Parts: sequence; C-alpha cells; structure tokens
Amino acid sequence: MKEAISDDSTPPAVRQRLEELGKILDFAKACGLRPGDSYQRYIDNGDKPVSWLVHAAPPDKLESVTWWFPFTGRVPYLGFFSRAERDEEERALKAQGYDTARGSVTAFSMLGFFPDPVYRSMTRRSRDEFAQLVFHELVHRTVWIKGSANFNERLAEVFSRRVTLAWLKSIGDEKASSDFLAMIEDRKKFGQWLGALRIALTKVYSSGMPREEILREKALVFAEFTGDRSPSFKSGELIKGRDWNNAEVMAAGLYDGDEFECPPRPITPDEARTFMEWLVANKDSGIATDETLSKACL
Repeated sequence: MKEAISDDSTPPAVRQRLEELGKILDFAKACGLRPGDSYQRYIDNGDKPVSWLVHAAPPDKLESVTWWFPFTGRVPYLGFFSRAERDEEERALKAQGYDTARGSVTAFSMLGFFPDPVYRSMTRRSRDEFAQLVFHELVHRTVWIKGSANFNERLAEVFSRRVTLAWLKSIGDEKASSDFLAMIEDRKKFGQWLGALRIALTKVYSSGMPREEILREKALVFAEFTGDRSPSFKSGELIKGRDWNNAEVMAAGLYDGDEFECPPRPITPDEARTFMEWLVANKDSGIATDETLSKACL
C-alpha cells in the first residue's frame, strides 16, 4: 500500500483514496466492524472488474436459481474470475430455458477467512462511494449468515449507508454528503419501482393462464414498467439500458426493495457498535429477517 502511495505513476485520485483509507478503517472499527488485516495490500487491476457474475431464474417465476458453497451456503449467483467462463455458464443456463442476468463487481469480501485487498477498480469511485463500498464489504467480513444472501446484502447496504453518512459528517464534507443523500433517494425510488414491478409480475405468474399467455403478459408488464412507469433519477440511471427479465429482478432485489422504510440519517459509532455486537452474538439465532433490518434503521 505504501509503495502505491509513494509511486509517482499512481494516479492522484487513486492515491487520494489510498491515503484516506486508514481513517476510514479506524472509523469502521469504532462502529464495531472488524477489518482485521484487510485493505493493507493494493492490487492494480486497472479498470477491470474483479469478478463476473451470472444470475438465473425460471421465465415464469420470481425465484432465483441457487448454488451451494461450503463457506457461504446457498447463494443466488455464480461468480467467475474469467468473463469468458461466466459467459459460457450463462449460455448453458439459457439453453436450459432460464432467464439470465449478467453482472460484475469491483470488490468482494473473503468473509474473514482471508484478508481482503484494495483493488484499483475500487478507488475509481467518488469519496462517498468508496467509503460505502469499504463499509459494505466489512459488514460481510464481520457477520455473514450462511444461506441468507439477500439478507446479508440488504444488511450490508442499509448499515453501510448510515455509517457512510456518519463518516462524511465527521470529516465535514457537505458536498459528498449531499451527493450521497441524492443517491439514497434514487435507490429508494428504484426500490419502490422494483416492488411494484414484482407485484405486477406475481399477479401474472399466479393467474393460472396458459404458459404462452403468461409469457406474453410478462413482456407487456416489463414494457410498461420500463416505459411510462420508469421514474427519473438524479444520481444516475438505474433502469434503462438493462435487459429486464426475472433474473434481473431477482438480482436487483438483493440490494433494493420497499419492505421497510429506512431514514437516511447518520448512525453514531456507539449505536453502530452496539448493533453490530448484537448481530455477531446472535448470528446463529435466526435473525435473518426484515425485523433485524428495521433495527438497523432505528
């Protein structure tokens, strides 16, 4: 890390993120997160993602195809270090008749089994987005409930947003705070849109109509929601430009939804630490629920 900071060939924006990382990690520790030896090593992967994902779902059900792994339990996606291998798997899933969705990530968590590095692709984010990404991945490192991928992602998203707002407030960056709040508002709007879309699709899929008619109605629902019912966003487009199908809906639902209301306000380090300690102590007690997510919003 120190070598990358002192290297004249390191872009200024990248150096700025790396120089600030220590303070972000200190704040994370104060909030009950457990970095351990993570984010001490820098890997220059250029502009490339660190992993390529594929999701799958039946064409007439809002139900993710899942895969089981020893450390994570069941997860609704497959990750590959090779884009070509991901694309090959997607072709195989399509051949089986599934809806598919592609994705990529700039970082992922080793869930505490190994130290996580800092990838250059992470540092290309804005100040607020970089901090949130680090906090998000550290939630996974601190507490991961096997077989509950949706809960884990939503928890990390909710908690990291509140910690990010607290971090930005602590350093007095009003511009970054304003930008981050705009992003949260857009994601709330997107979650409401996604929830309404799921209701409309579920109504079609449970209608008892012949399968061919269900698929025709499905296409009409997606056309309506990506057309006249598509909201506008301030911080960046979230709907247009995606080939929406059941797999895309399920993939988006890992992070966004309208099941509960979470006020966009900072959380104090003491509040955060108390909540995180409770999570760690009770992670094997069936807490992967919306009630737990609501507690993160109080």
